[in-house]
Amino acid sequence: MYCEICGRPIEGEPVPVEVDKAVLYVCRSCAARYGKKVFSQVPQQRGAPPPRPRRAPAPRPPPVELELVENYGEVIRRARENLGLARETLAVMLGIKETVLRRIEAGQLQPDISLAKKLEKTLGVKLLVEAQDEGGVKGGGRVERGLTLGEVAEIREDGEE
Repeated sequence: MYCEICGRPIEGEPVPVEVDKAVLYVCRSCAARYGKKVFSQVPQQRGAPPPRPRRAPAPRPPPVELELVENYGEVIRRARENLGLARETLAVMLGIKETVLRRIEAGQLQPDISLAKKLEKTLGVKLLVEAQDEGGVKGGGRVERGLTLGEVAEIREDGEE
């Protein structure tokens, strides 16, 4: 335990003293200088509760990048028509305006991921696929390299313009 006035470790029993109507537990030297001695129970040292063993959080897989299929508008329109739904009815079911749905079906507007998921669930179609890196790694684990600056730039000899 530490002295509540000077902060030094208390050797032996702490001494309770009253300073400005507050009871402090102090070392003997501070008890002789400050406040008046109070005769009460010495507090039990409260140690911090033993730390609970922490489990390391399970590693999360990296987030999967999703993108819309290439002909998403046509897929949505065909699925809606196969279910016999009017555009207005589907828009109400999804909580969007009919004009927004019309533009999505026409391919003029890409739905965000949450709306695409709603469309998939409502229509029973697949609209979202994992994003494919363009370039990057090709089949067989080979890395395809792009053009270098030297291959693109025309190298001139000194003095030529």
